[in-house]
Amino acid sequence: MDFISALNNLQNRLFSLKTVQLPKRKQFTLKDISAHCMENDCWMVIKDLVYDVTEFMREHPGGSDIMLEYAGTDATMAFADKPHSLDAWMILEKYIIGELVPEERMFDNVIST
Repeated sequence: MDFISALNNLQNRLFSLKTVQLPKRKQFTLKDISAHCMENDCWMVIKDLVYDVTEFMREHPGGSDIMLEYAGTDATMAFADKPHSLDAWMILEKYIIGELVPEERMFDNVIST
């Protein structure tokens, strides 16, 4: 199983653990996300989900500089290229603010709520 498939399986398992139905996620374009590319306003996309990681910048174990490299962009491959624990995925989940609009998605399995 390749890394992206393993990542998909892990994300699907995390989302299947939810028991509360959340409101529908707000949708954003990549252009919307590109405006949030600073340390005090940092959004990124990972697997078609949009995260506001501004509050996590100082806590990131690898430092804020690496996150700034991908601020305002799709950071899926950067996130996948570095080993991240299950805990990292669980921490990341609390920063979800939306998802990409369907026509800009790269993955088929964004779980809309």
